[in-house]
Formats: sequence, C-alpha cells, structure tokens
Amino acid sequence: MLSKSLKKISDLDVFSLIVFKVLYENGYANNTANELQVSAPKVSRCLASLRATFDDELFYRRQQGLKPTPLAEMLYKPICDVYQTISQLEQVAQYEPASDTVPVINIAVAKNIMTSLAIAIEQHPKNEVLGKIRLQQWVHNSQEWIHNGEVDFGIALESCQSSELSCEYIGTHTKLYLAAKKDHPIWDNDTTITLEAIANHPFTYLESKGFNDRVDPLEMYCKNARVDLLEVDKVNNREELISHLLTMGSVAFTPALDAQFYTNIPTLRTEILAEEQFSKLHQGLTAPQYYIIEKQEKNRRYNEERRQILFEIVTNLLQSS
Repeated sequence: MLSKSLKKISDLDVFSLIVFKVLYENGYANNTANELQVSAPKVSRCLASLRATFDDELFYRRQQGLKPTPLAEMLYKPICDVYQTISQLEQVAQYEPASDTVPVINIAVAKNIMTSLAIAIEQHPKNEVLGKIRLQQWVHNSQEWIHNGEVDFGIALESCQSSELSCEYIGTHTKLYLAAKKDHPIWDNDTTITLEAIANHPFTYLESKGFNDRVDPLEMYCKNARVDLLEVDKVNNREELISHLLTMGSVAFTPALDAQFYTNIPTLRTEILAEEQFSKLHQGLTAPQYYIIEKQEKNRRYNEERRQILFEIVTNLLQSS
C-alpha cells in the first residue's frame, strides 16, 4: 500500500515536474510558459499543484524573479533525474538511441583570463571528457545567474558570501608583465623598470570587477607613495587596451598567461616586471584573487570528473603565471 505522501506525489502529472525543472532553471513563470509553449495560467496551476503536494511554497517571489526555497533546492536533482528518465522513455518510444552527449557547461569568467582559459581547455588532453564549454564574461549579476541555473559556475575576482552557493579560492597571479610598443621610450633605460618610471608615461588598465573596478593598484601605489601619475585610462576589454598601446603611446600591465598574446602582435613588446616592483605594486591593493563560485554539489548539472578537470586547468593556468 502506498504511503499518504507517496500517493500525493504519484498523483502529480509529469508535466508539473517539467514545469518545476524549467521554472527552477530560469526563475520566471512567463519565460517558463514561453519555453514550454503553454499559457501562463497553466504554469500557475502546475505550480499550485506542486505546492499542495509538497506542502511548501517552493518558490518565493523576488525582484530578480522566483527564488527556490530550501526544499525546492533539494527537490531539483531528483526531479532532473525523473526528467532524464522521461526523456529516455521518449527516445525508446520513438526508436531513438539514448544520447551519450554530456550537457554544455556554462561558465562566467573574469574577462582578463577568458582567452587564455579557452586555449587551455582546447589543448587539454581530456577535453573530450569535458565536452562543450561555453565561456561568457563575468558581470555584476553572474552570481544570480548561477543561482537561477542560467550559468553553471563562475571563475571570478570576487568571493561569494551566499550560503546557497559554494565559493572556493583557487589562486592568484605571481608574475606581471609590462606591455608597450617596441619603440616606446619606456624601454630606453637599461636598468630595472620601476613603478616611478612607468608613472611618467600614459598608463592604461583593463577594468576587472572585484579587483580594480574602483581603483587600479598603480593608482593606489602612486597615491600612497606621492608619485605623480602622468595619465591614466580605464578600458573595458582587451581590444581597447591593445588599441591604446598602439595608438596612444600607453603602457599597460598584463598577467603572464596573456603576455604571449601581446608579443604575437609585431609592434608590441612585453617584459616581466621585477619581483620587488611587483611586491611594491600590490602593497596597497593585493594581486587579483580568483574564486570558483558554483551551486551546492547536490544541485550541479556536471559530474565531479568534469569539475576536477576544469579546476585543474584553472589552477595550472594561474600557477604558470
């Protein structure tokens, strides 16, 4: 004989479970209705049925959309498993073999390492195990997207204090290069290039959220050391930074993992910043600290093997720099 709670669950129709999964992942009832090609009232009826069955609100209405309750967080993976079984039943019914493809992992990445990470993933010997990886730029609402299931995890320059997300420190840069045109006067001095010498030339930096979006380390150093900084420009992407180097006579810092990219441009040159200058630069504002931000383990769409490979790639990338 079925227990009372199991009987209530067994009375749920399959479509209500699908509504739960899609609503959990996008956080909006109207978007769920559009994706499933049904009316908004039908989604509302399914949600009411789910709430009655599990005796829980399941989703709270917030400004950023519907936020799952703790019970909904626990239900998500089992319902995804049910959905996968239903999909396999559909394939059998249509005489289609089950797909062995793994889901695409969507990663929000700090923009200053995105290209290098893509190259490292593509060159990794186990990239077939990883499957397809979609990289996008980390922005101010990426944490919310992770929570809503629109992004699987992030590699960010900011930590996360939310108890609903997992945050793990993975490393920082230990080397920095100076980039400028080959005929730039900064290279005329044969001695060690100092921060004071750099401050005598137009300086451009790439803004990265969670690191230098308010002030750059060189600006902080010059302020604390009472050094005049000739000129400073903030840019939003690497293309703008390169343009400044080529056309504005600027100098800029680049992490070691990106230095080769700049030297591949015929008219640019990079040189490593001396260790003591690197230390001075980050006395007032520490070097970028990278974190992996993701859902709690029970709510992840990717397995531990894929996660470990990606973790290893990012860690090695930072250690090499």
